[in-house]
Order: sequence, then C-alpha cells, then structure tokens
Amino acid sequence: MNSEKAEGWGSADQAKKLDEGRKANVYKELKNLDPKSHPLNEQVKLTYLLTKKDDDVEVTIIHALLPKGSDIPEHVHEVHDIIYPVSGKATIWIDGIGDLKLEKGVIVNVPPGVLHKVYKVVEELEVFDVFSGAII
Repeated sequence: MNSEKAEGWGSADQAKKLDEGRKANVYKELKNLDPKSHPLNEQVKLTYLLTKKDDDVEVTIIHALLPKGSDIPEHVHEVHDIIYPVSGKATIWIDGIGDLKLEKGVIVNVPPGVLHKVYKVVEELEVFDVFSGAII
C-alpha cells in the first residue's frame, strides 16, 4: 500500500488483536450450518452466515436456496437488501422498476423500504443475500 491511506483500508500498525470470544465467528463452513425455512415460504431454505444476534456484526448475511417453482412474496426490509446470485434463474420484481433477471453475473441492491418479490424460479436459485444493517 502506498503512503496515502486507501479509503476503507488501514495499515498493519492500526491492527487490533482478535479477542478469544470472537474467534469462533471468524470462519464458518456452509456445510456445517443448519438451514432454516424462510418466514414467508417454508420451501425456501435460509442459512444465516452472519447475524448481529450470533456474531455481533452490523450486517446480516444469508445463503438462500429457492427450489424451482418457489417464490418469496412481496415484502420490504428496513435496510438495503443486496442479492448476489451464484447459480440458477429467477425473476425479481422491484416496485418502481419492474422485473429484473436473477442469475449468476448480476447483483441487485434493493433500497430500504422498497417493495420487492422473487418469483418465476425456473432453475433452483442459490444466492447470497447481504443486508446493509443487521435484520437479525
């Protein structure tokens, strides 16, 4: 890193020591975590990767699996909902925009309070869903 501080990045002399109580939350394997049913559709499985409740972080990160033919009905969040598909195909509808593709190679940032839904899941959809503030 050059002598000027890069925005959002610090130098080694600014590093903190990791306290013992937080070591268990640094590394997780998806295969070792238990998925839960989505509160709006029990077919959709959510694995909570990082939450304020369990990890004391100011974001919520979820791994979601939506089976072919499933949907998540219209809903809103109080924070940004950032959706990053890694496989599969579906459609997301966002109020004020309309329909957009959900598939590998796109990222969707639903602003706080904006109505949206996921539907037309034509191939099992796997996404990482990041909420810019902790929702759980």
